[in-house]
Amino acid sequence: AAPLSEKPIAKTKAPKNIDTIMNDTTPEDFEVFRPNDLIVDAKQFQFKEGGDKFGVSDRLKGVKTWEAEKSGSLIVYERLDGSKIVVDGHQRLGLAKRILSQNDGQDPKLIGFVLKESDGITPEEAMIRAAMKNIAEGTGSPIDAAKVLRLDSSRAANLPQASNFIRMVQSLANLSDEAFGIVNNGVVPERFAAIVGRLVQDKSKHAAILKLLNETDPSNVTEAESIVRQAMNVEFTTATNVDL
Repeated sequence: AAPLSEKPIAKTKAPKNIDTIMNDTTPEDFEVFRPNDLIVDAKQFQFKEGGDKFGVSDRLKGVKTWEAEKSGSLIVYERLDGSKIVVDGHQRLGLAKRILSQNDGQDPKLIGFVLKESDGITPEEAMIRAAMKNIAEGTGSPIDAAKVLRLDSSRAANLPQASNFIRMVQSLANLSDEAFGIVNNGVVPERFAAIVGRLVQDKSKHAAILKLLNETDPSNVTEAESIVRQAMNVEFTTATNVDL
């Protein structure tokens, strides 16, 4: 009998460095998407929910016409199951879906770069890249930068080093997970939440103090800091926890 030939052993694809992937990207590597090719996952990718049924904010409320040149580029995360989630650009995706639903002949398309789980990229790394993109473009907020620090503190050197900005970012990054989610959803202004992250060492109190700030609605930072300092010595009960 003829000897059995040995099958080659499949090699596991080594995880790629996300910076290498992005630096090697050329315009040809970007993909074109139709709106229904993409989905959103606000919880995993930590962006503010709200807006109309498509997730579009009031800022784009009156837009009825798709203008491709204004749509920019997206960052998309492709899971192992093939689903594609928008990491950066969910407002543009929501607008595209809304315009498509008008059934007036418009055919909006979106351009984006795909970060793949099959390449060893994690959702956290994708979020860091999206946040750094926004910061580099000048649209990143302190909460964007704080996400970077919470996920990868080594990126601090890549953030804008203006003293007031970086101090706020570091304070926001100090918040507990629950408190950070509250700020990320816009319930309490970043400048007030940063006071809590800077002053309150006991993270178990962060969410409750943010709820207090939301209820008292201070008119300025000085008033907010006074409320925080008074609340630091209060023993909060379980019933005081934020439910937002």
